[in-house]
Amino acid sequence: MSNENPLTRRETEVLGLLAEGLSNDEIATRLVISPNTVKVHVRNIFEKMGVQSRTEATMEAVRRGWISVPGLAAGAAETKPAPPKWEPVRDQWRPWRTVVLLAAIALALLMALWPNRSMTMTPARGAAFTTDMGAPAVAILPRKDAPRWASMPPMFTPRSRAAGGVVDGRLYVVGGENESGDVAVMEVYDPLVEAWQSLAPRAVAARNAAAAGLENYLYVVGGCAGEQALARVDRYDPERSLWESVAALPEPRCGLALVAMEGRLYAMGGWDGASMTDTLFIYDAAANRWEEGRRLPEPRGFGAAVALRDRIYLAGGRDDATTRAEMWTYDPVTDSWLASTALPEPRAGLALAAEGSSVYAIGGGNGAAPHLHERFDLNTQAWSTFDSPRSGPWRFPVATIIGPNLHVVGGWAGDYLAVHEVYQASHLLFLPLGAQGAK
Repeated sequence: MSNENPLTRRETEVLGLLAEGLSNDEIATRLVISPNTVKVHVRNIFEKMGVQSRTEATMEAVRRGWISVPGLAAGAAETKPAPPKWEPVRDQWRPWRTVVLLAAIALALLMALWPNRSMTMTPARGAAFTTDMGAPAVAILPRKDAPRWASMPPMFTPRSRAAGGVVDGRLYVVGGENESGDVAVMEVYDPLVEAWQSLAPRAVAARNAAAAGLENYLYVVGGCAGEQALARVDRYDPERSLWESVAALPEPRCGLALVAMEGRLYAMGGWDGASMTDTLFIYDAAANRWEEGRRLPEPRGFGAAVALRDRIYLAGGRDDATTRAEMWTYDPVTDSWLASTALPEPRAGLALAAEGSSVYAIGGGNGAAPHLHERFDLNTQAWSTFDSPRSGPWRFPVATIIGPNLHVVGGWAGDYLAVHEVYQASHLLFLPLGAQGAK
């Protein structure tokens, strides 16, 4: 068998911790990933190495020189030591000597393989609300049948906190984070062929960026790269398969909301690396220039926004202390904000999409609490709930409308998701808010 290491960097890290004797939960804590992700890595390690147990994997990895364990040398399994030269036995072997010899061997093995229980943790990547790493892992509940929902081909890359936008009827999903950290990958979904395709990645790996399609380009704005909030703005040209940087934001923003409307981008709120902000930055695509609009009623980040008819709706998110439920509407003509009907409960990490006379609020929430999917009707100015194919938490997905359908992709549900669910949004039955949970 070849000694070339077929394991990924992360799988090699997991294998090293297996050799230290750590459990799946302890490995998850050390690497700041979920126990379910550790199980997947362990299964992949066993398959690639052709082994059946942790001990066998450890011994084989040491033999091949992939990892080192104190007391065990690479190649030890193949090198047979010369037989010891014993002095002639002068008296009869005694049973107690067997016990002592076995105890000495056991002690030597114990000292060689005793796990290193260092409590050194991976440094925090910015504020906790900017990442799902270290979030409490919960079991991902199986998908359930729900009216009007259909499961579509998933993304290639599981992730949450990605940016998503539509250009020419195709859904582009950029960046985000998964167990390996921030990612730069971009994938596009074409509903005509019901398939995903990998495209050139963004120049920077970042989570909590925002994206929008404007005049046949995809704009990706801001985000967090590790602990740093970004001001950069990147534009992707699908026709030329080309990325280029355009005018940066006036200030760095992570967890901002972004909407494209009539030749302009509206970047709302977000985290500047120290606190939540109330800024509204407006980008003129023709002039490649940002200017400042009327500030938000209050500082807000990690909410969601959508354009519908001649207004922009901004809902949920958090301030520097708590999660919020407010929804505001912005009028670009008068450059003014008005209060609208709040969400039924505070939610950050949600996604908004709009179709017809409806605004759809998908996922979000606090911790592992069950989420709600809700619809806001412009005619009645009221929220209602509708069914979901997921029973557990669903935070930081991408959601958008293409044609009559609502697409919801990726997110966090106790682990990073690649799921792609589609809801037939048109002709949705309206249920009053008091009927939540009714069958």
